[in-house]
Amino acid sequence: MLRNISVLLLTLGLTTSAALPSIAGQVLERIKETGVITAGTRKDAIPFAYINDQNQWVGYSIDILEGIRQEAQKRLGKPIKLKLVEVTENNRFSDIQANKIDIECSSTTFTWERTKKVDFSLSYFASGTKLLVKKDSPLGSINTLAGQKIGVLPNSTNETIIKLQQPAAKITFVKDYQDGVKLLEAGKIDGFAADAIVLIGLKKEASSPNQLKIVPPTPYQYESYACMLPKDDSDWRNLVNYSLVRFMEGVVNDQTDSVKVYERWFGETGVAPYSRDGLNQYFGGIVNSYEWIPLYKTP
Repeated sequence: MLRNISVLLLTLGLTTSAALPSIAGQVLERIKETGVITAGTRKDAIPFAYINDQNQWVGYSIDILEGIRQEAQKRLGKPIKLKLVEVTENNRFSDIQANKIDIECSSTTFTWERTKKVDFSLSYFASGTKLLVKKDSPLGSINTLAGQKIGVLPNSTNETIIKLQQPAAKITFVKDYQDGVKLLEAGKIDGFAADAIVLIGLKKEASSPNQLKIVPPTPYQYESYACMLPKDDSDWRNLVNYSLVRFMEGVVNDQTDSVKVYERWFGETGVAPYSRDGLNQYFGGIVNSYEWIPLYKTP
């Protein structure tokens, strides 16, 4: 399943690049002029992008953004800084369209509908919609959600999936991920629908993690995460994709490798433990479709 998704997403990336006219270099020219990559991300998408106890922005996507910064620095031949800006479910698309941010990386899912507004990079993670419920909850299969209050982030793919697969569910909008967990713990909603990998991190950080569980065993629908980019800028998209392929090959940035990054966020003692086998297969389907060669000549 994961391998099929990865090959599909590679096709989507190539199709999008070929079908649209290219206004090459706009973002890179702006980055070269300012010396800054302005990146949109989240403060609550554990373990992809969030604020830790030391009030630092950390996460899997933040490490990926640092790799992209270093690639841009090599390409442009000058110091480049990474400026992180908080985005939400509601403003992330408009901020890309208005050029307020050069890229958005957190837990955003690729969809065809969204390509009307933005472009996407190659996918760097695959997850799927599941449900966070109380430990004694009978909810699980999609059929059990009929008549139940299910919390979702507005304008999310999780909202769309629940509405399509179980129209009888009572959709309740939450402000953010933490709000969804709080409403669940307070008994104001019966379940909170989000991507499984995000729910793992949220459950671990909840006030009473042992009183919560994630259902069902398999997702209601699989989804793939990717960085959002301004439309029709092939130079910038290619640089981002090259950085992602390097990551899949094992190189994140000059300070670390992807194995260490994976273990930090998804290993057995990581923030959100997650099977590595599926992700390796997922990456393999993408990497095998590319010829990996140095993008820049070594001085």
